[in-house]
Amino acid sequence: MFTGCIPDGTEETLEGSWSCMETSTIFMESLKGTTVYPVYFAQDVVDDNTYYIDNFYQLGDGVDVKIKVSGHSLILEPQTVDGIKFKGTGTIDTSYELITFTYTADDDGGEIDHVQAEYTR
Repeated sequence: MFTGCIPDGTEETLEGSWSCMETSTIFMESLKGTTVYPVYFAQDVVDDNTYYIDNFYQLGDGVDVKIKVSGHSLILEPQTVDGIKFKGTGTIDTSYELITFTYTADDDGGEIDHVQAEYTR
């Protein structure tokens, strides 16, 4: 008997467009700290466990942070992008349709922004 594989439509990759709903302690205070904006995840061409998030923290197109993926965990290692120091962690749900992310943003202005973000496809 011959059996074949039928793809289930889920692909374990983060690459592509996502919508970010972000709650920040200081950014966009006029909107009570919550904003929604698009981001794009691009996988590194050499390291499958490395991704770049374009428009992270709503810094604009072409401004990326680098994250590492280990299983369903995300690690935003300390890095400075566009004058802001970022670090944080996150998790990917099993369907690869939701990411929860917690990170800090420090522009050396005296107050560190604590951010909770949800990314959805």
